[in-house]
Amino acid sequence: MAKERKNQAKKQKTPLKSVLKNLAQKLAYLGLALALIFVLFLIDQSKLLNPKISWEIDGQLISHAQQYEDLITPLTNNKYLINLNHLKRKLRESPWIADVEAERIFWNHIKVSIQEHDIAMRWGSEGYISSKGVLFKPNLTIRSDAPIGLFSENNITDSYYDFRQYQSILEPVKISTFKRTSIDELTLENNIKIILGHQKQTERLKIFVKSFEKLKKYKKIRTRGIFDMRYPNGFALSYSPL
Repeated sequence: MAKERKNQAKKQKTPLKSVLKNLAQKLAYLGLALALIFVLFLIDQSKLLNPKISWEIDGQLISHAQQYEDLITPLTNNKYLINLNHLKRKLRESPWIADVEAERIFWNHIKVSIQEHDIAMRWGSEGYISSKGVLFKPNLTIRSDAPIGLFSENNITDSYYDFRQYQSILEPVKISTFKRTSIDELTLENNIKIILGHQKQTERLKIFVKSFEKLKKYKKIRTRGIFDMRYPNGFALSYSPL
């Protein structure tokens, strides 16, 4: 018995032209992808995407942005991932900075605004006090004619506030040294010393101003006078040694 032959559909061969066309398309896509990768590599290796930081420094001290750039350099090594909060936290480590803000103007362009401390008073030989009553210690000596404050670090705010009160009463005469221990003592720029004690200091200082106005004609008093204002009905006057 003859076997039945199964009719099988013959597979049509893909035309060579079509094969070449598909291959050309794949090669084109591959070439485009490689070209894109190459362009991205060139951009990455170039300085085009390096972070650009513009500094806005609103301070009274002479300062160069370079010192701040050096401080944050480790945080800008990864130019694709710069955390602004980390930048601000790092910059606040600088003793000169009172406040800092950072905003992203563009992807790799960052604006940093810095408010620096000014020097309103020297705190002994260890630091400085700003006009906001903030103590900062830059670990370097700066030439300054600011008055000297000699008081506890735990009492910075109150002492600086009282200093400003005393200075407003004495204007235009300037205080050169304010010493606070158990009592308050002032040394003025003309070398006059005033002992105010530990209570009623502003009242006693006002009495000094009125009294000194009558006595300043005497050279010995206006150059070497020591006024002890701790007396209820007046003051004791002595003189600094020559």
